[in-house]
Amino acid sequence: MSVQFKFHDHVDQRRRRMIIKALGDAGYAAESLFPGQKRQNLAAIFTVAEADAKSVRAALDDFGDDIEYVEASPKRDLKA
Repeated sequence: MSVQFKFHDHVDQRRRRMIIKALGDAGYAAESLFPGQKRQNLAAIFTVAEADAKSVRAALDDFGDDIEYVEASPKRDLKA
């Protein structure tokens, strides 16, 4: 399962990089859900593959107001 999280609007790029590095140090690889997106609202959404929301939320606990939400991505089955 993957997890998505979104940075609040007030979080600048330097702070985002620091938080993403902290997630990496905790064993999570965070990537932009919409790489290269110019719209700030979409550029602020990131995904962490192979993780559960509870553990990613715990890893982001120290960053309180910097994170707008953390949620599990819905599981989808491919239709043939």
